[in-house]
Amino acid sequence: KIITMKLRSSILLLALSNRITSNNALVPNSPESPQILSLTTNVCSSQGRTDKCEVELDVPASCIDTATDTSTCPVVFFFHGAGGTNDWFSRTSGVHDANVIGVYPQGEDGWNTGPKSSNICGWDDFDCTDDPDEGAFIASIITEVKALGAIGNVYLIGNSNGAALSMRLASNAGDQLPIKGMVTKVTQLLASPSRSGPGELNDNQPRAGGPPVSILNIMGTSDMVIPYIGGGSSVFGDDVDFQLMSALESMMTWSSHNGCSKSPEIIDGIVYSTISDSNGQATLYKYGGCPEGVILEHYALLGAGHSFGRGAALDEVEIDYDLAYKFITRVEAGSGGGGGGGGSPTPAPSVGSTRGCADDPDWNGKFNEAHTCEYVGKKPIQRCQWENTNGVLASD
Repeated sequence: KIITMKLRSSILLLALSNRITSNNALVPNSPESPQILSLTTNVCSSQGRTDKCEVELDVPASCIDTATDTSTCPVVFFFHGAGGTNDWFSRTSGVHDANVIGVYPQGEDGWNTGPKSSNICGWDDFDCTDDPDEGAFIASIITEVKALGAIGNVYLIGNSNGAALSMRLASNAGDQLPIKGMVTKVTQLLASPSRSGPGELNDNQPRAGGPPVSILNIMGTSDMVIPYIGGGSSVFGDDVDFQLMSALESMMTWSSHNGCSKSPEIIDGIVYSTISDSNGQATLYKYGGCPEGVILEHYALLGAGHSFGRGAALDEVEIDYDLAYKFITRVEAGSGGGGGGGGSPTPAPSVGSTRGCADDPDWNGKFNEAHTCEYVGKKPIQRCQWENTNGVLASD
């Protein structure tokens, strides 16, 4: 019986291997039966991966151009939270109905976006070769998927720690990480440190000169794990080097990076509902004046915590994943940009620019006294919208 079971397992693995790499071409799979990309490629040989590593690839038949065995459908990465798994995405993502290709990576007890007890190196040891290099890992997956023929735009969907990874990846967007857009829940950008973790794709704020990234960000205003107002978090342990921007500071940072308006259109009265409560409210912040095709939006779910509740929806559109797919569809259609937001965009300062302002020795960021004007001046595009405890912006 044991030999028979092993033989059946080998046949199954061989079938999966053939199905995913037939002639090195992109092939479809049935719903809820994703292909195992990590069985037939070297993506799990990336730095810091263990036998926990797995990458699933979910390809709807409707996405395949049978004449070329390629696809221009959006390629959407789904990132689980800390301690989560990729087991559920093939059943819950709905990629076959949405006509997008799903990618479901498994993290190493979460994602290496901050202090972790399982890490061997310090967070500021950028040359570390032992801990997970998340940027290199995701970049290698993108390379493999594109080599198979999935050449559509890349999007990220992440929750909590998965959203933190999405923020990190989008901050390092470029040739290796060609991120078109992301949908992030219950996490914003870090205010500090500026870099963390091994490798080169480890900036925690958008890189100067990087491409614009469309963003739909959703957060609860009463989140006790990742505070809406920013600051420290229990997820970082006692490490005070890790401080979060407030949700709106994070959006302002992305607005500056993307070249959008600093004054969002604010829409109150959005209905936030769950299966157990249909009377919630949310506020939508829409940043206009963006480059053509770039969308930047933030929902503040009033009174919501780190979990939005089962069946959470905004104006009767479920967040997982109808709202996310509507956002991706809008980005793909080139909507967004121009108009709205109360004025034309403010040009981002050039690297090293002082914007004609004098240094103020009494100013420092509200989360860290070491965030002086000199510190801001090292990355003005990302940091000029930071404020002190009195609400005075670094750029004022």
